[in-house]
Amino acid sequence: MVSFLLKNKMIFFRFCLTKAELAALKHGDWEEHSFRIRRTETRHRSEDGTYIYEVKEFPKTAAGVRTVVLPEAWFWIEEKIRSTNPHEEYIFVNAKGERMTTNCFRRRLERICNRLGIVKKSPHKIRKTYGSILLDNHVDNRLIMGQMGHTDIRCTETHYHRNRRSVQQKIQIMSAIPELSGVGIG
Repeated sequence: MVSFLLKNKMIFFRFCLTKAELAALKHGDWEEHSFRIRRTETRHRSEDGTYIYEVKEFPKTAAGVRTVVLPEAWFWIEEKIRSTNPHEEYIFVNAKGERMTTNCFRRRLERICNRLGIVKKSPHKIRKTYGSILLDNHVDNRLIMGQMGHTDIRCTETHYHRNRRSVQQKIQIMSAIPELSGVGIG
């Protein structure tokens, strides 16, 4: 199930979660066509130098607990996720029934990109693309901030927005501006 979701980039792309939020999702976080971001995974080194992954019972950002909504075309994914390991506390667990960590998601995404022969993207780069899609489609700033977990739209605009338009799309946009149409020149 997780490989299927990662291969299609749906979890990161459609839900705009950080991998730390994804790793901490529980079945009880799902509500009708939405889910609550209530916790996050953190990582620190133990005395022997190994990493320890822990789930903190609060979100990472100052935005606090938030509800992330699904677009209608993705309602079907809700049932898939509900049926994934329904008896485990966390939604995403490995074959041993242990909660998957942020590192697991990053590594799996990298392996799947390699297998598909596509450019490797980190979960964060995919999240940036999600933010760009919302901004490019003129989604209300408050909705964007809620989906992304940002307290200020400037964070999304400054750190997450990139111009994804082709040269042809840029020409069409510029050509549609009346003051730049060329009428009356020459």
